[in-house]
Amino acid sequence: MSVEFILADEDAAKIISELRREIWSTTYRGIYSDERIDNYDFEEHRQRDLRRIRDNSCRVYLIVSGGEPIGYFYFLTGATVYIQSLYVRREYQRHGIGKQAFALLKEYCGTHGFDKFTCNCNSHNYPAQEFYRSMGGTVISRDEGHDEKYDDQITFEFCV
Repeated sequence: MSVEFILADEDAAKIISELRREIWSTTYRGIYSDERIDNYDFEEHRQRDLRRIRDNSCRVYLIVSGGEPIGYFYFLTGATVYIQSLYVRREYQRHGIGKQAFALLKEYCGTHGFDKFTCNCNSHNYPAQEFYRSMGGTVISRDEGHDEKYDDQITFEFCV
């Protein structure tokens, strides 16, 4: 599938927050409480996305297909590289978009002298775990057994 990864500008914060509301509803029902999903604070998330877009240590991308935003991807850079979010609307999943995001990130890492990167994944989000494993991810830590499922996390590491 042909998509573009467009470096986000401040106007994209609204679009990313809208996408997050939609994608969380289809991804995290049963992991996050219905109340947390149904009472999603759009403005709070838009402000967070604005801060990320303005932050030089964060690379934020809109994922666009045919002119339509279908997802978002951002990673943090500093002493290490860390995927903070990679989300694609459900109907666009399993079309190679995640692989394209990883190719973009690996190119960034190679250009900037990083030989690995990491990400966290909710330990109850089995499709995401499957994807990260298929991309060569190795589990390097687990933080599970919390009262709330959304707090249970697995950390994956990837070699470039």
